[in-house]
Amino acid sequence: MDNFLKYFENEKFIHWIYNPDQELNEYWENRFRQHPEEKREAEFARVILMQLKSRKDKVESEEAISLYAQIAGAIKNSESKSRTQRMFIPLSRFAAVVLLFLTIGVLLTYYLRKNQHLSQEQSLAITGINSDSQLILADGRKIPLNSKESKIEYKAGGKIVIDQKDTIDSKSQLAETEMNQLIVPYGKNSSISLPDGTIAYLNAGSKLTYPSVFGQKSREVFLVGEGYFEVTHDQQHPFIVKTSDLSVVDLGTIFNVSAYPADKIIETVLLEGEVVLRAHPINPLKKEVVLKPNELATYNRETLETISRQVDARQYVTWRNGILNFQSTDLNGVIHKVERYYNIRVLLEDPSLGNRSITGKLMLKENKEGVLEVLASTARAELYKTDDNTFLLK
Repeated sequence: MDNFLKYFENEKFIHWIYNPDQELNEYWENRFRQHPEEKREAEFARVILMQLKSRKDKVESEEAISLYAQIAGAIKNSESKSRTQRMFIPLSRFAAVVLLFLTIGVLLTYYLRKNQHLSQEQSLAITGINSDSQLILADGRKIPLNSKESKIEYKAGGKIVIDQKDTIDSKSQLAETEMNQLIVPYGKNSSISLPDGTIAYLNAGSKLTYPSVFGQKSREVFLVGEGYFEVTHDQQHPFIVKTSDLSVVDLGTIFNVSAYPADKIIETVLLEGEVVLRAHPINPLKKEVVLKPNELATYNRETLETISRQVDARQYVTWRNGILNFQSTDLNGVIHKVERYYNIRVLLEDPSLGNRSITGKLMLKENKEGVLEVLASTARAELYKTDDNTFLLK
């Protein structure tokens, strides 16, 4: 814990977080290069400082004083009372003390959850050119899905049809507590017709966890990665897509959720109907966000802020047809999507190249080199092939 707390006493670190410049960037990059074991705690401290910056003016004074009184009582019984006060009080009087303690509790839970889901995405990353998608049934059976674009359908009586030819008996009592998993590694995608008739399309590097039958009150699935959902209407049983940070609730609509653990932003875009975005209990101060058709909500995992705006929703779901659309997107973001689709690595000789803005369409053909050549030309860079699955832009 001391390693984590020391950053709150380091003025150079705080200045770097709030007012970064080239000299500070170089200093801390060298520091973490020489001491990589410090990087995780420093990142935790950075997120808390950013949270304080965005939150310290939003807490009611009476609430802050009340909470502070409770916290102060706990501190009084702590052997490290004087050290704790010396570290935290300079950040900003009573409200900052309250916010810091609350934020530590909230973000500790958040980080544990995020790291758990991040490890899940890493397991979906580059695992070999021949990695297949996989359906894991509640009874433990693992069924490989050999095609690049697999299709799964649940039929009456628990029958499962794969790619319209292979039929599997689930051999299950069909209980809502029995969870199945559809795992789609990088370089693949898949679709599944769930037991209620809802169709879910999973993008590369994604996992969907769902029950053998849905519950009596709601229909809940758990998503890591990106999914496009065409939900069967059921007024009495809302369909809920849960991610590590928020839930998307609807009754019968068409929407897309992109929630890759490695991404700072979660995107939800609505094509038809209406959905409600709800933060998880670890973020209780946030309000629900209601989306109408052609609205995009972006949830920032660092600031915990959600912003919605009008868009052409169709442009955000063209990945289902092998097309990626970009509108003033930085090259780093484009590369991440291309890497997932093809299960490859694209490196940048100069990291600043990743900040270049990209606008246009990428037609994701089988020839990945051709697609990368188009991307390199758009980014005003040159493409070099290191091996079958690694490329360099410079």
